[in-house]
Amino acid sequence: MVVEESQSVQADVRTNAHPLDPLTAAEIEQAAALCRERHPSEHMRFVSIALHEPPKAEVYAFNAESPPIRRAFIVAIERGEGTVYEGVVNLDGGSVETWEICPGVQPSPTFEEYQDADRVIRADARWQEALRRRGVTDFDKVQIDPWPAGNFGDPVEQGRRILRGISYVRDEKASNGYARPIEGVVAVVDLNAKEVLTLVDEGDAPVPTADLRYDAEAQLSLRGDLRPLEITQPDGASFSVDGHEVRWQRWRMRVSLHPREGLVLHQVGYEDDGEVRPICHRMGLSEMVVPYGDTSPGQYFKNAFDSGEIGLGRLTNALTLGCDCLGEIVYMDGVVANDAGEAQTLPNAVCLHEEDHNILWKHVDMHNDNHAEVRRSRRLVVSSWATVGNYDYGFYWYFYQDGSIEHEIKLTGIIQTMAVGDGESRPTANLVAKNLAGPIHQHFFCVRMDLDIDGAANTVYEVDTHPLPVGPDNPHANAFAPTLTPIRSESEAGRSVQSSSGRHWRIVNPGRTNAIGEPVGYTLHPGETVDMMAGEEAAVSKRAAFARKQLWVTRESPNELYAAGAYPSQSTGGDGMPAFTSGNRALENEDVVLWYVVGVNHLIRPEDFPVSPTHTCGFKLRPWGFFDTNPALDVALPEEQCTCAEGECTHGH
Repeated sequence: MVVEESQSVQADVRTNAHPLDPLTAAEIEQAAALCRERHPSEHMRFVSIALHEPPKAEVYAFNAESPPIRRAFIVAIERGEGTVYEGVVNLDGGSVETWEICPGVQPSPTFEEYQDADRVIRADARWQEALRRRGVTDFDKVQIDPWPAGNFGDPVEQGRRILRGISYVRDEKASNGYARPIEGVVAVVDLNAKEVLTLVDEGDAPVPTADLRYDAEAQLSLRGDLRPLEITQPDGASFSVDGHEVRWQRWRMRVSLHPREGLVLHQVGYEDDGEVRPICHRMGLSEMVVPYGDTSPGQYFKNAFDSGEIGLGRLTNALTLGCDCLGEIVYMDGVVANDAGEAQTLPNAVCLHEEDHNILWKHVDMHNDNHAEVRRSRRLVVSSWATVGNYDYGFYWYFYQDGSIEHEIKLTGIIQTMAVGDGESRPTANLVAKNLAGPIHQHFFCVRMDLDIDGAANTVYEVDTHPLPVGPDNPHANAFAPTLTPIRSESEAGRSVQSSSGRHWRIVNPGRTNAIGEPVGYTLHPGETVDMMAGEEAAVSKRAAFARKQLWVTRESPNELYAAGAYPSQSTGGDGMPAFTSGNRALENEDVVLWYVVGVNHLIRPEDFPVSPTHTCGFKLRPWGFFDTNPALDVALPEEQCTCAEGECTHGH
């Protein structure tokens, strides 16, 4: 019998459970009501209502008898005039502590604004005529995707709050609209005026005719030769969840969902000899950007900052057992605010489960009658998924019994497409079907990690391994050794991956040593990554300066959370990482933050359509002298250890 059960953990309704617990539904609506009292207007809409996290010192000093004040951070916009407000609400005192206008910025659009853009585009006579010329006459069968506008210096767009709308033919509800793009038609919408400012209508590429569907119903046949694969835990999962705190093996952490960042982990620590030793105070996706490399009128502007311009958290999927998650599952719901400030529950937003992960460690002792010692590796998985238009992104944190942490990002969904003429060849787009191509693009994910390796005072070293020069100390030319270079200040803090030297980074606590007298530490190891291909003068390079390097190190500041700035929408650049590092603060033996950038080149292939197989990328954190010995020595033997090597097999092999 397959035992596959799941349970859902609701957000803690207590307002003083823990200072890092996300806002409850009641707190979200209380915050919205207080803001409406402060700013009574029927046109005010809420872009975001999230926990205003208390300073680290208050969190570390947390006492349930006298908890820090619960506060909410608000971003709101006055529809019609476009005035942006930031507010901090004291939830315990029932007051709005600050309420300020933020001039010259554009927060992410509200869902109401997306609906307005769709409506005004459909009603625009120029858009209708452009579609008719391409043979599209049934406007009810047109799918309109809103895109962040970017900022390319067009005078008509300056000082306005805008979106760009691109169109596809979608014959039926189950059709794949991305198979039939209407190329060269782009509507630029003023969200405040609720009108189409300009309509781009260029090119004569035909609308592709094939509806290339990916759903099961559309396939001629489905494979039927897979036998059941059963994952059972008859005694239940090995981890425990108390509110938002998760405990597994020796790991401790707090898990929550942020409306902008999505999955966020706090207070990650590892229990060692009865002491929970801190590793990271806060880790989550700071920003991501997807720059496209085609120059045509319908493609050049596609540079979406999916976190800051759209909000990953509010687009989080409801995960389902057997599809998104497999095994003995515990889910956590997320709670976000809608445009009106009403709390919306996102069911099954975060999935927690355990996975077998092959061999943890092993040795066969030839000097002891081939005695084998083997331990199976098991890992805790904390994951969430978000769908942003055509793309689907999975964010996975893996915790291992040896103290290692891995972050893996999964990319799937549907590629952006463009229509091309018969026989047309473009160096920046590859064909996937007749008259249909996918433009080349990149994905960059910047993960912010406020590391506290055994405490907040840390130093980061860049580690490169090189051959030693031939000479008396290296007579056989076989010697090589690592070189450790401290990152002393923020002017040195933009670093690049270098695979030829095995470059990685070691974060140490100079104030605490291990059994051999070395400072305790963790290492950050790159996975797949790539340089940004857009030139330095490109708009996206200026706005996403963080993506021009793979690692940044800054001094910790509670106001420095987002690598492209708090408001990347329609920004001109200079916000975020350039501003954070401009002060050139000292970094040695300080409370530092690491910003690691994962990059992916996506050169489109036919196999990427009509839906892309999952591509994975990420990085790892490994203990380096953090422990005095292998911390996984005490992992128990497998309960059903096979005895093949000793004679008759107990498993029927």
